[in-house]
Amino acid sequence: MAESDSLRITHKIDSLEALLSVSSDPHVTIPLLTSLAELNNQTPAEVVWLERCYKEACRIDSLPAIYFTLFNLSRHYYNEFGKRDSLLYWGQKVDSISQSRNEYPNVLFDVKSYSCQDLLWNGEYEQALNEALNEYRLASKIKHPYGLVRCTESLGLIYKRMRRDSDAVVIFQEGIDMLDDMECTEVKRTETRMRMRSYQAECAFKVCPFEQASGIFERYEEAVDSMDRLNKQTETFVNVKREYWLLYSLYADLYIRENMLPEARQMLEKAKQYVGNVVVDGDYVENTYLATQAHYYRKIGNLSRAIQLIDEIFKTERIPGDLRFKAEILEEQGKLEEALALYDELNTISLQQNKQTFFRQVNQLRTLHELNNKEIQEHEIQLNNERMAQKQQQFFFLSVVSLVLLCLSYILFGYYQRARRLKDELLLEKQSLLESENNLKQEKVKAEESSRMKSAFIANMSHEIRTPLNAIVGFSGLLVDDSTEPEEREEYAAVIHNNTEQLLNLVNDVLDLSRMEAGDLNFNWGDYSLIECCQSALDSVCHRIPEGVELTFTPDTIPVTLHTDTLRLQQILTNLLTNAAKFTQEGEINLAYEVVAEGKQVRISVTDTGCGIPKEKQATVFQRFEKLDDYKAGAGLGLSICTLIADRLNGTLSIDPTYDDGARFVFTHPCEVPFSVYSREAESAKLVFRYKDKK
Repeated sequence: MAESDSLRITHKIDSLEALLSVSSDPHVTIPLLTSLAELNNQTPAEVVWLERCYKEACRIDSLPAIYFTLFNLSRHYYNEFGKRDSLLYWGQKVDSISQSRNEYPNVLFDVKSYSCQDLLWNGEYEQALNEALNEYRLASKIKHPYGLVRCTESLGLIYKRMRRDSDAVVIFQEGIDMLDDMECTEVKRTETRMRMRSYQAECAFKVCPFEQASGIFERYEEAVDSMDRLNKQTETFVNVKREYWLLYSLYADLYIRENMLPEARQMLEKAKQYVGNVVVDGDYVENTYLATQAHYYRKIGNLSRAIQLIDEIFKTERIPGDLRFKAEILEEQGKLEEALALYDELNTISLQQNKQTFFRQVNQLRTLHELNNKEIQEHEIQLNNERMAQKQQQFFFLSVVSLVLLCLSYILFGYYQRARRLKDELLLEKQSLLESENNLKQEKVKAEESSRMKSAFIANMSHEIRTPLNAIVGFSGLLVDDSTEPEEREEYAAVIHNNTEQLLNLVNDVLDLSRMEAGDLNFNWGDYSLIECCQSALDSVCHRIPEGVELTFTPDTIPVTLHTDTLRLQQILTNLLTNAAKFTQEGEINLAYEVVAEGKQVRISVTDTGCGIPKEKQATVFQRFEKLDDYKAGAGLGLSICTLIADRLNGTLSIDPTYDDGARFVFTHPCEVPFSVYSREAESAKLVFRYKDKK
């Protein structure tokens, strides 16, 4: 669909440029130029078409076209970071035309609002508030409905920026209530309503009760739907996909706040459909979406994924709220030093903001003081005008002396500034050297750790590979010996086959582990029956069960369908069952599952009556190359791989420390069982299936 829209816009641009090339009449070219500007929204080409349209409109004194181009040029430079000079340049033209004609068009309040909001985004809160109040006084004085709406929007954004979200919700509602009284096109009214609803929703989900916030979100969605319909009817190009992206992200945040995680998940899936639809580079909706995902993953317990998303946000901005969020997660994980570092950064940002606010206020007081002194001086000059006339020569002499002193002060100040700049540069270089030294130390530690891990890996792998290879080579020689009996040949062939299988499993484990760490292991997601997955795993390992050991299966009475990768799930079950077979010589090996957490999770367990795992080794059994019995086959990678797969399946793998008759491994996997089914089947009796004769 995006490619179709882009192709349609390209064809339309080509057609308009062709028409433009064959006409020089301003009455013909101005509509073509305005359409070309709209089609090239927020691109360098838009400025070219708008400036050309402005010149053509001035030629025939077309006031609507002049106001249209001045508005869009102001809007373009408002959306471009660091272009305040250009924004003020075109805004002054609007103000000049307005004063010369003694009229107050809508575009006048548009450019005033852009100037106010530009100050707000640059952190100049006091100046932004001053401009918004001046705009409000003007709109109130002349009773201009559109001006009142625009300045109300600016005031609401100032309250929002200053974290007075409750006041911002009220202010935005006042502006929305005045929209029907505005004298403007329906497209303009609908777009303004959609924009103000979005601002109101951003504040509401933080402070409003759930019912009130839900109502605001519903009205925001209605406004976006109206804009979408108007786009199709009038062929305008307002980016409603971006608004849907923001809407569903905020919806998800609201549900997360209320711990309504399934609903939050649905909204995130809806938002995912509109990812990438931004108006300008660096649009805050991208980070809003990432932050919402981070909040969701924290709620469901996937803290590592939440930190990854926050780190993605940190590539473009580091705001206090996100820093505090990551610090809290690190604190939950027990990473207190990293959390403390983030809290230190938060404190530094807070101090810096307070310092900037203090200096702005001091500068304003200095300006007021200078203005007051100037007025006093002018008054004194006026009173002493006659006496100063008699002392003109003395005044001239004093003026010359003052000028010389001023020049000397300027020179001294220049030297002072230069010395201070050099000092700052030296401090920056020193800081850079310290940072480089710290980075080198960290890299050295990482290199030493990598070398140690490599040595340990080679040592373990050389031992694990040499053992089956020795058996294969030795028994291969005996196999071809003419003196070997047929029964012995079969026994030797079985030994070779067993060691070959061990070697192949070792290589597969190492490859799987490497691909998981590199992120290259693909997962094929789908909906699969859990009972079929369990039966497949039991069928694959039943031939490995020792004589005298009974293999049983205890499924839940509730039918479970998992959204998972069936091969990886079976890999976990097969590894756990194989481990149980290694260490169980008599008794029973049981595979069971039951639905828990009100139908939100399934708990799969593998229980054996073998030698068990000592309490002191249960914490390390999931580490690589960790083996309880060095004389048992295997490299100690199976449980480590199972842990990585479980994490990718959004589940957990652990040992039941309360079970003492052997070992019990428990794997939890998320599922979606309707509550009605869960409550009806929860108390039903469970059946035990016994695999007789390993079949």
